[in-house]
Amino acid sequence: MGLLPLTPSTLRTIDVVLASDPPTPSPAPKPITSYTTYDDIRGHILLTSSIPQPFSAVEISLLGTIRTTHPDHIAPIIAAPGTQHVFLKLVMPLPPSAYGANTSPGGEGGEDIHHLTPGQPLKIPFHFVVPARLLPVACKHDLESPAIQDLHLQLPPSMGNFLLPRDDLAPEMASVTYGIHAKLMSVPPSATSYPQTLASTLRKIHVVPASPEAPPLSAGKDSRYILSKTKSLRRGVFKGKLGTLTLSTTQPRAFCLPPPPTDHHGPTPSTLATLTLRFDPADASCLPPRLGALTAKIRATTVHSIRPARGIPDEETRSSPYEIHSGAYSTHVSLASHEVTGVAAPWTYVIPAPAYERRDSGYSTAESDGDINLANSGGKEGTGPYYTATIPLPLSLPANKTWIPTFHSCLVSRFYTLMIELMVHPPGKSAVPSCLALKVPVQVMGEGREGREEAFEAGGRAVVEGAALGWEGEGGGDLEGMEGVEGLQGVAVTEAGDELPGYVTPARRLRGR
Repeated sequence: MGLLPLTPSTLRTIDVVLASDPPTPSPAPKPITSYTTYDDIRGHILLTSSIPQPFSAVEISLLGTIRTTHPDHIAPIIAAPGTQHVFLKLVMPLPPSAYGANTSPGGEGGEDIHHLTPGQPLKIPFHFVVPARLLPVACKHDLESPAIQDLHLQLPPSMGNFLLPRDDLAPEMASVTYGIHAKLMSVPPSATSYPQTLASTLRKIHVVPASPEAPPLSAGKDSRYILSKTKSLRRGVFKGKLGTLTLSTTQPRAFCLPPPPTDHHGPTPSTLATLTLRFDPADASCLPPRLGALTAKIRATTVHSIRPARGIPDEETRSSPYEIHSGAYSTHVSLASHEVTGVAAPWTYVIPAPAYERRDSGYSTAESDGDINLANSGGKEGTGPYYTATIPLPLSLPANKTWIPTFHSCLVSRFYTLMIELMVHPPGKSAVPSCLALKVPVQVMGEGREGREEAFEAGGRAVVEGAALGWEGEGGGDLEGMEGVEGLQGVAVTEAGDELPGYVTPARRLRGR
């Protein structure tokens, strides 16, 4: 059977319609719909044609793709090298009834032939479930430890290259996109040939997966994170020492993003950082300094690579030279800025308890059973009376940005750092103000919809998540570069509502795309 000429008048439209779309089509751009883990993605594919058009199948899939470029590559090249990773591909199984009554028995290729009739649009429903994790085949490259693969198999959030109204702080060199991909396949002219793509479309969606809160990072002595800072203060330019001031904090709880509503509005993610001040005076006459301006910024760092990452980038590795295949992009957003008043953070005078304590005989040494502990006996700075103050620092993520969870994938990572600065003013006209700066790790996590995981498992759905992946080389590529991907696993739902495990498109058809 010969193919009809492929012209705009032959095949009018192939469209993806989501269940959340307005019932009446409008010329305005389609809304961007957001989903989280275990959410149902429902809708239908709408096909129309102005003349009779035979076809062999409609293929509907949920795709997740990471694309990166690295323009600072040192090799002599014409265009910036890049790569593409299809980390998720769930294929919707379609029963014969999905094509309606316009079906004739097999052609030369042995497959049924379906028909598009002018004036009779074909509507094919689809139903996907956002998976919680990817299959191990999504991350098969060399790693520094098995724990890194566990992070790489968590579903990454949508990032960059997207049409949301707010900036998500991502560079142009990296993007994570999800979409419903639909393809109309031709009838093979013979049993030895393969179907071709008559038309295709991609409807992008926004995914903010649920993510667990990781344990606080361990910041050792040589860490690039700064959780405590000590400075010596002087009475004036040519005057004696006033004392030492120490500003300390701990890693706060994560910012928790609420489940994404369709209108992108919801409660503001917030957390509380607690700052602790300790002033050790040089002598009893020295008073603690006056506290001044307190500012807090959050730094979003996106690390992108055209080669799979073996480790997890964070502030500890950020200052080290990156390999020639990767880079990092950072940007800052202000979270708080105000003057710290004496009422909000009053100084408390502390007199340490006497520390002359005889050791228990169980801790005695061969030299003496009566050693005295003189650690807090006073007599020098840091061991006598001191002042302390506590500053609560509530922080909220601004609503004018699109915040995405902290994540680490094979090619792209996003992590956050709090940059906190406190100005202090020692007493005296000639005293010089000092600034104490902290650099604190903080996480942003996505919160799943309550009860969705339980409902998913209670519904009898086989929890088979993830996908088999296609890698594109450093030359980059578009969606047409995803041919030949064969290990397609996931959860899709038939028109009748039956949940089916991942559907594997026949290899013959894959090779012929």
